[in-house]
Amino acid sequence: MPSTATTQKARSTVSDRVIAVKALLLDDRSQLLRAVSSHLKDRSPRVREAALEVARDEVLSELDDQIVGLISDKNSFVRQRAIECFGSFHEGEAIKTPWLHSLLRHPEVLTRVETLETLDQIGDKSALPAMIECLRDENYLVRSYAAISIAQLGGKKFRKQIEKASKIEEAENAKPWFARSLLVLGDSKQFGNLLDLLSSTSPTARCSAANSLTAFEWSSDQLESALAAVAHASRNSLAKSDQSTMERVLKQLLEDVTATNH
Repeated sequence: MPSTATTQKARSTVSDRVIAVKALLLDDRSQLLRAVSSHLKDRSPRVREAALEVARDEVLSELDDQIVGLISDKNSFVRQRAIECFGSFHEGEAIKTPWLHSLLRHPEVLTRVETLETLDQIGDKSALPAMIECLRDENYLVRSYAAISIAQLGGKKFRKQIEKASKIEEAENAKPWFARSLLVLGDSKQFGNLLDLLSSTSPTARCSAANSLTAFEWSSDQLESALAAVAHASRNSLAKSDQSTMERVLKQLLEDVTATNH
């Protein structure tokens, strides 16, 4: 149905408020806090989400209570940005957030993913038992983020569970994440698995494997093997994103070789 004049005016008003949020002056923190706080209460989810992005980027931790309140927002985008914002406010603090653990069972995939990332970011090791359950999630993306988040949180005692989940994982795009997580936990033979995944039929899996190679320090021999495998993948790319990733990773590995030789 055609939009009415009232509807068009309402849409324009929301757009104007979003623009106003993005145009906020950043040099006066007190004024910025007041403005963002006000926009976080806006009736429009788009405006609240835009305000959360400013709060995250400027680390307006004084608004922590409001951010926590928005984690239960009805709008999925607002909720996910609030979880992300909370993570940026409390990065590395090793705080316990049992109220956040319940979101690992949220019906929305991206909310579960965002929660896993945030629990890793804030260093909440008390969440590890709940995160382990996500290795059996119905969605491969959640399983992938669970594996790497558990590993990065130092969940060494859960290595066997990740190994078991890795062996039965069928989603090609998840396999690089399991290999990377096991490498973090000390399983050196996963290096070879990452190289094998550079020849995957999935461009996404190839890119994830290549990006993982830049996250570790390798021996000279391993660097040479990685260079050869990435160069081969670059020559036999499956998509533009695939090729651009390989070229970028190849450049990074060459810089690592130079640094190692000096």
